[in-house]
Amino acid sequence: MIVILQRSGDFLEAFGKDAEAITKALGTVLLTRGDVKMAGIPVHAAEESIAALRAAGLKPHFIERSEGEKAIWRRTHADFKGTLEGKRSILIYRDGTTIVPLDDLRADEIARLYPREELEALA
Repeated sequence: MIVILQRSGDFLEAFGKDAEAITKALGTVLLTRGDVKMAGIPVHAAEESIAALRAAGLKPHFIERSEGEKAIWRRTHADFKGTLEGKRSILIYRDGTTIVPLDDLRADEIARLYPREELEALA
């Protein structure tokens, strides 16, 4: 299983099903931010944690925010994206359907919308 990790300060963060898989593999606690499940790996422990994830059969994939935004824009159907007030925006579900500029996406939304099929095809 591919798990997506994003750098946030001194942590690598994962969300949703990725977070559940990581906490199971590492024996750590599953956290929540609002109603979003998340897991964090301190950067200083990243090398050992990544080795443990791989040993558990997980395939970590690291993304930067800008890479995530570009991939989401590229893979979003034309009917669900456009430019609003000069910003590239997409239609997403966030407590109801809403239009959100790409640069306003939360980290958990980037992880959820990232095109995993492309990664799995490469694996």
